[in-house]
Amino acid sequence: MPTYRVNYEHIGSKGDITVEVPTEAASGDQQQLEDAIARRVGERVLPHAELAFRHDDNRTLTEKLKKAYDLTIEGYERV
Repeated sequence: MPTYRVNYEHIGSKGDITVEVPTEAASGDQQQLEDAIARRVGERVLPHAELAFRHDDNRTLTEKLKKAYDLTIEGYERV
């Protein structure tokens, strides 16, 4: 599984985290990669992120984290 270093901001505090994403997501389109990264960051940083991910609407997982938990992914790079 490819590894990414992710910079994020959560309620005004900046942080960084290293996450692994499934190979299929990393080799897919840009949105698949960003959703996979958002899912991994949400699982590691927020105890109830799955609640936002399950909400059925047309937003991406990154947008759901921002709206529900004020968590913004500012950037990521493969390591």
